[in-house]
Amino acid sequence: MSQLPLTGMRVVEFGQIISGPTAGLIFADMGADVVKVEPVDAGGPARPNNIRNGSFFYFNRNKRGLAVNIATPEGLEVARRLVTRADIVIENMAPGTMDRLGLGYAKVSEMNPRVVYCSIKGYLTGPYSKRTLMDEPGQMASGLAYMTGLPDRPLRAGASVVDMGAATYAVIGVMAALLTREKTGKGQHITGGLFETALFYVGQHMSNSQLSGEAPVPMSTARSAKGGRTAIYDLFKCKGGKQVFIGIMSDPQWPRACAALGLDDLAADPALKLNGGRGAQRDMLMARIGKAVADREAEDVVDALVQAGVTVAPLNTPVTVLEDRHVKSEGRMLPAEIGGKAGRLPPLPFESSNYKFELRQHAPADTGRDTGEILRELGYSADEVDELARKGLVRGPGLAGAV
Repeated sequence: MSQLPLTGMRVVEFGQIISGPTAGLIFADMGADVVKVEPVDAGGPARPNNIRNGSFFYFNRNKRGLAVNIATPEGLEVARRLVTRADIVIENMAPGTMDRLGLGYAKVSEMNPRVVYCSIKGYLTGPYSKRTLMDEPGQMASGLAYMTGLPDRPLRAGASVVDMGAATYAVIGVMAALLTREKTGKGQHITGGLFETALFYVGQHMSNSQLSGEAPVPMSTARSAKGGRTAIYDLFKCKGGKQVFIGIMSDPQWPRACAALGLDDLAADPALKLNGGRGAQRDMLMARIGKAVADREAEDVVDALVQAGVTVAPLNTPVTVLEDRHVKSEGRMLPAEIGGKAGRLPPLPFESSNYKFELRQHAPADTGRDTGEILRELGYSADEVDELARKGLVRGPGLAGAV
């Protein structure tokens, strides 16, 4: 297998919580040398965004950790040396923070004209561009939570889809900027927006409503409505309370599903041959299918419908899915140290014919785990590193003043 595609790329990440670290994770998994920059008091009461929880160990694998106080002249010099040699800089601080620190795009591009600078903010250019935003309020403001929840009960998605999505789209922009740099020799500033990412997600509903002239309704309501787009597209309870999702995605799937579930009389009913007819009798069909699977093991129902070529999936939790035979198959997960415990976490969700993803190093459990090594690479002598550590300007295991 070939080496990872970003091997040799240098990335500096000033990231916190999820969106910035997600962008860093993508570059790190693809082979880049990602240096995660944290404050020296990361994980302390004043820095809850840097706590070593489960999410931290997921989003920060394959990175090196540097702890430095960039609000001081000496610490700022460390950061300047880092960004001067970087291909990519990532930051998701509050609007204006990096400029105040002297590490905004204008300053960094003066030091390093080839740098591709990646910012992830709450809003892109416009009246709200100076506002901060988080994942959940972004889902609320964009209409995404409205479409996810029940009527009058908006609900956020069960993952940080806006943070992670904004990071992913920003990475696409960065990769395009790197291609442009090959032609021009110059970098550029790429900014991803949380709100705009959520807005992009609901674009399909905007389009449908503008075409039809009808107000959008939550997807839970649209699914259960008689005559809906797909009459049978729902969860059903099996033996022991386990649930499976069954979706009849085409008219040819209907008789095959009936045969697999022992519902031959329904398959023979001409009124149910087409989706519209099934939608008109949805309540009856939901009850009949529910009764047909109630005394069967969920695994048996899934296997039978898979064999019949019908869309079906078991309902899992983030824990039970770890035991799924597909998830347990080779290459589907990477090993992880999660707060001192051995675990498994998913790699990036694509495959290449040229390379495979791998774990090169675990997330830095100790704040500034690689500080000494990185400072020496930046040209600091051993005495200079010790002096910075004694002043409390850098932190890392084995450095002066380390605890």
